[in-house]
This record gives sequence, structure tokens and C-alpha cells, in this order.
Amino acid sequence: MNEDIKTRRREVMRIGVMVLLLVAYGGLGVYFRIVLHTPIVYTHFAYIPIVLAGLWWGQKSIGIALLLAGMTFGFRLSGTGEGALWSDAARTLFFLTVASCIGFLSERVMKAQGAVRASEEKYKLLIDKSLAGIFVHRQGKIVFVNRRFCEMLGYEPHELLESSFARLIHEPDRNRRGELISERKDRAASDAHYECRFVSKDGEKIWVDLGSSMTSYEGEPAVLVNVYDITDRKEAEEKRQELLELSRRQEEQLVHAHRLAELGEMAASIAHEINQPLTAVKNFAKNTCYMIETNAGTPEDIRDNLHRIADQVDRASRIINQIRHLTRKSDRQFTLLDINSILRESVDFMAPQFRLHGIKVALELGDNLPLVMGDKIRLEQVFLNILANASQAMADTPERRLGIKTYLNTGSRPVVAEITDTGTGFTSEEGKKIFTPFYTTKQPGDGTGLGLSISLTIIKEHMGEIEAIGAPGVGSIFKVMLPSRNPVGIGEVEEND
Repeated sequence: MNEDIKTRRREVMRIGVMVLLLVAYGGLGVYFRIVLHTPIVYTHFAYIPIVLAGLWWGQKSIGIALLLAGMTFGFRLSGTGEGALWSDAARTLFFLTVASCIGFLSERVMKAQGAVRASEEKYKLLIDKSLAGIFVHRQGKIVFVNRRFCEMLGYEPHELLESSFARLIHEPDRNRRGELISERKDRAASDAHYECRFVSKDGEKIWVDLGSSMTSYEGEPAVLVNVYDITDRKEAEEKRQELLELSRRQEEQLVHAHRLAELGEMAASIAHEINQPLTAVKNFAKNTCYMIETNAGTPEDIRDNLHRIADQVDRASRIINQIRHLTRKSDRQFTLLDINSILRESVDFMAPQFRLHGIKVALELGDNLPLVMGDKIRLEQVFLNILANASQAMADTPERRLGIKTYLNTGSRPVVAEITDTGTGFTSEEGKKIFTPFYTTKQPGDGTGLGLSISLTIIKEHMGEIEAIGAPGVGSIFKVMLPSRNPVGIGEVEEND
């Protein structure tokens, strides 16, 4: 609104000046023609209003030239004219020529100036309305800021201009900026991109994504910087990391709880297995005492009994150590492992339960299998779960055979462990849901429905696959396929699974 008022005032002033110049031209004409009787000098004064009109109004100055020419011929018609008619005609032609040239050039200049102003307004609008904070600094001193950058940090423009750019950066992040500047100089690059924290006027830390490039500002070298506020994104990332860590801890607790639940289900067979060496120790100890008290045995017989007692103690110790090993809650520890060794230990641990249920076990472990990268406790948990499920599935079947074999296959997961049972099996529809959490084909109270779901999660952590094939009344086959080397990302569960 103020700009429009200024424009109208300027236009009124120009018209007033032009009227005064025309009046002055008329007065000079009268003086020179009537008093001095010569038209030569005053006519040159006409070029002043013509040129000014051309500069102010462009081709409209031709109208002023025609008006001045009319005044010149008016003097002649009034009888005050001096000189030849052709001289007034020549002056008129010159007036029109000058007005046309000045007007044309002026309009070209005004058009160019208008384009420059429009361009400046356009870029000013883009910069002021930009969602990015923009500033320019020269040798570390800020020489230009846009509105968004000021709003981002809570400053007024005059508070930032000529101030140090470095002081806006959170102190622990300044060294990183210095390193990036040095790297840019070393590789002769003009651009730099990094994340850092700015400190607002009220002391708040603001995460920003910052991109800078060399430019020219007001004819001198400078650095143009674009700043994006990524505080919300950083906070979301931190929250996501916290949730992932919480999820990981809960998963660890769930895996550990399920392992303890499986051990609880096997408690009867484990107690029976431990009771055997304890009973043997008791019997051998009594026999040894009897020999000593009655002198019924030779020293060799007593020594033999003591050796037998030691062997049974070692046997019981192995069983207890296996239980302690499986109940231990530990962080994931990925190392190179022999899949055959893990299967043997798992079968040995389940052996009491197999004997208790009359299950015949056949091991066919492949030779020279490559090592796999994995966590021993978790892989044991997978195989123990599959073996325990197989044992339960064969509880009511007349033929109870368990086949365990390993072999090398083609593909990205060449190490295969295959476990076959002659249990009740499952339908194809059940097979599609068998790895779903809380889904189970067992009778109520016989399982949580989490074992195979947890097993699938563990195998995916190892970048492997697990497959279940079954048929009702025939049995089932579980295949665990693992990579033979440490791939990128091992130990991380795929987010889409």
C-alpha cells in the first residue's frame, strides 16, 4: 500500500516538472522570438523535456515532442515566427526522432529492469517462503539469512548478521565440522553435507541436516548453506532404537522363558537320567564299604568300585552342566560352529526322554560339512524344540522312529539339518500356520504355541530358513537351512518378517 502511494506521488511530481518545463519553453519562445527576434537558442531547450519524458514514460515522449512542435508552429502562425519554414519542420523532425529513440531505449531499459525486479522478487519469495533455513557466510561471518533460518533458531535477522557461524553449532559438533572442511579442501570439493546440532537463542539443541556449497555473494566468494530441521526425525530414530532395544530384550526374555518351559516339560526324563548315576554311586559305595568292613574284596575290587563311582559322578555332572548351559541367559554370541556337534549334544540331552518313550533314533551326519556362523545356545534351542515336538507327536503312534541327518545342498544356505519323525503329522493348512505365534496342533495344556515361532525367529537371525513338511498319520519333516559363512547383517532380524 505504501509503495502505491509513493508511485502516485512520484508520477504527480513528474507531471508537475513536465508542465513547468513546457511553460518555460513557451516563455523562452516568446522572449527569443519577440524580444530578440531569433528562434535559434531557445529551441534547444526543448530537448530537456523530450529526454526526461522519454526516460520517464518511454514512447509517450513522442506526444511531448509533438506538443513542443505545435508550440513552435504556433509562434509562426501567430506572426512571431522568424526564419524559414523548413527550419521549423527540421526542428520538429529532430524532436520526434530524439523522442522516438530515447523512448525506445528507455522502454527497453525499463523492461529489463522490470525483468530484473521480477526475478529478484521471485527469488526473494522462494528464499523467504522456503522450508529450509538459508544463510550465506564469508570467512565464518554471516552476511545473509532468510526468515526460516531466523525462525528456526529464534533470532532476529540483525542478531545473526555479521555474527560467527561457528558459534551457532553445538560445541561437541564443531570438531566434526572442522574435519569436513579440511576434507573438502583436501579433495578440492566445493560442496559439503553433514548433520550436526545447532543451539537456538533459548539454548535448545536442534538437529539439522546441513548442505553447503561455494558461491559468489555481492561480487565476492562466499558459502551458501541450506539447513533443514531434522530434530523430529532424530527423536523418532532415538525412540525407534529404544523400542528396538526393548523388543530385543523382551525377545531375549521370551526365548529364555520358553527354553525353561521346555526343560520343565522334560523334567521327568531328566530326573530319571540323573537318578541312574546317583543310584549307581550309592550301590557302588555300599559295596565298597561292605568289602572294607568284612575284608570280602581285594584292593583291586575296591579300587574298581571307586573308579566306577567317579565315572557315575562324571556322568551326572555332564547332565547337570547341560541343564545349566541351556538355562543360562546370555547375549547373542555368534561364532563358527559345527552343526553336527550341536545336533549330537541336542540328541544326547534328549536321549533320556527318547528312551522313556521307546523312540529309536537314527543319526546320519554328513562328513566335512562347512562351519556355520551362529549362536550355539540358540541353535540348540531350535533343535531341542523340534526334537521335543517330534517326541510328543509320536507318543500315541505304534512305530516311533526319529531320523536326523545333515548334508550339503546347493544355494545360499547349503548346510541342511533334516529331522524326520513318524508322528501324527499335520495337514497342509496346519502347515501354513505352524510357525504362527500361539498356534499349536497339540492338545490344550501340552504347549504354548511359541516354540516354532521362536525357532523361526532364531533361524532368521542366522540368515537361514526353516521348512516344515507333513501329512496326517504319516509324520513330519523339518529342514533347517543355514549359510556356510558370515553374511552381511547376520544377527539382525529382517524387519519385514
